[in-house]
Amino acid sequence: MGSLNANRRSFLAVGLSLPILAGAPASAFGGLAANAATPSVATEGGLPAVLPAVQQFEAGEVEMRLTPATRIVLNPASARSLQAEAEVLAEELVAEGHLSRTPPVVVSRESKPHDIVLRLGTVEHADSREAYSIVADEGITITSPTADGAFWGTRTLVQVLRGSLPVGRITDWPTLTERALMLDIGRKYFTPDWIKALIREMSFLKMNALQLHLSEGLGFRVECETHPEIVSEEHLTKAEVREILAFAKRYHVHVNADVDTPGHMDHILSTHPEYQLVLANGTRQGGYLDFSNPDARRLVHEIVGEMCDLFDGPVFHLGGDEFFPAPWQGTGPDTVSDLTAPQLVHYARDMTGNTSATAHDGYNFYLNELAGLVRAKGKVARMFNDDIYPGTGVNPVDPRTQVDVWIRWNSSKPNAEQFVDAGHEVINSNGDYLYFILTSNGLGLGPNKNPEGIYERWTPRTFMGAAGNAGDFHLPEDKPVLGAHLSVWCDSPQSMSQDEVARLLQEWLQVFSQQTWGSPKPTATLEELRAEVLERLGTAPMVATAAGQRLRAKRRVPTARSALPE
Repeated sequence: MGSLNANRRSFLAVGLSLPILAGAPASAFGGLAANAATPSVATEGGLPAVLPAVQQFEAGEVEMRLTPATRIVLNPASARSLQAEAEVLAEELVAEGHLSRTPPVVVSRESKPHDIVLRLGTVEHADSREAYSIVADEGITITSPTADGAFWGTRTLVQVLRGSLPVGRITDWPTLTERALMLDIGRKYFTPDWIKALIREMSFLKMNALQLHLSEGLGFRVECETHPEIVSEEHLTKAEVREILAFAKRYHVHVNADVDTPGHMDHILSTHPEYQLVLANGTRQGGYLDFSNPDARRLVHEIVGEMCDLFDGPVFHLGGDEFFPAPWQGTGPDTVSDLTAPQLVHYARDMTGNTSATAHDGYNFYLNELAGLVRAKGKVARMFNDDIYPGTGVNPVDPRTQVDVWIRWNSSKPNAEQFVDAGHEVINSNGDYLYFILTSNGLGLGPNKNPEGIYERWTPRTFMGAAGNAGDFHLPEDKPVLGAHLSVWCDSPQSMSQDEVARLLQEWLQVFSQQTWGSPKPTATLEELRAEVLERLGTAPMVATAAGQRLRAKRRVPTARSALPE
């Protein structure tokens, strides 16, 4: 029944389709900084337009310029914490054409005119750990309580230096803790350099988490030593994963992993058909795990445990989606229910000791046990919201498990507020807006599943009210939202090359970064944003991958107007 899963997820791809055209714009992350020589349009307060826009800007009077004498200065108390951030900035100032030689990174309590100072300290009127301030007068001082915030300050600095350096004070902070992208590498192989370029671009836009969807019906894409038989021919080795993790740490992006069970397991279970769920009528569910089988559960625990040990991100996603039928699929003999899968009912009653337990209670018990494994590994467990029903059943999902809210089939299903009220932290991954889906006809779109929908109509509190763009649910302002993520689903992996994915995804990342940072939008419409910001913004400086260094050697980024001859 792998096709059933594909149809359910593809339900959200119905609508317009955007084919890859030869004449489409070539700019994409990992490419050159677009129009870097064009000065940024200034806002009314004099601040060049950046993305995401900053929360506050106060104009000053004294002009600062970069010169051959410019240094990057670290206060002794901050030096150990900010050394790596200073080194990245130093490389970028040369890569962007602002300086001809890498500026020295020095540790000192004193700074000189034209220096850039990075320091840890309090940012007034901002209580976020990622807040930062930039004071530009005779020199530039970036202050934040954390290295994360200081690095985001350098992202803003790199952007404004492509125009004319604003004089004054920037105070900035995000409104969401997590600003993420989910990348389906289970279905489609992406090279390590491509993933690094994606991370660099996310960081340039102050997005701070990448979730790699390791396992899907079409593949398992990371080396697995406990079960090498499940690994697809094209995959990331553990050495490559560790290189990606080190690169991501340099750019302040957490990399979380997910292994989706007990559904979407066609590839894994093709190597272990003995663990496939067999319904009462004899139908074998090729992508569904029979979690009543202790050996099947052991298989999943060994895979999840090994991936928890490999990935250093704070969260591990357990999937859990599309196991029970969607409302429009009915309750026939080929769908999972108490009648069709009695072994799951027996498992639930054995595990809970409750004779009223159902197959759904068994599903909860299975995922709660996996979540316990994840927590024992020092991580936070997360799962999709499909079959979480707060306040029902004899064995609810543990409230310590975060809920990734992508779907609400209809008004009979729980909404985001009910998950929050049940004690869960929630992530907004609204499938009507935030799903970038590779279909057989190109990019699957709809009335809202596009950059315009994200920028003009979606907010981090806009959850799905009913599937298929049948309505939004706005989470009340007094209910917390932990974060949000875009999802790149590779339903038809061969329909686009990874470079085509990059080109089309670029604008999605840009508008999503603005909406999740939560600052005042620089323009009201996407059309205005394109003209006033995106055409001048460009992409992240390319200095940190071998591929980027080779490309830059062939073609140098145009020098920004703020650069000074040396």
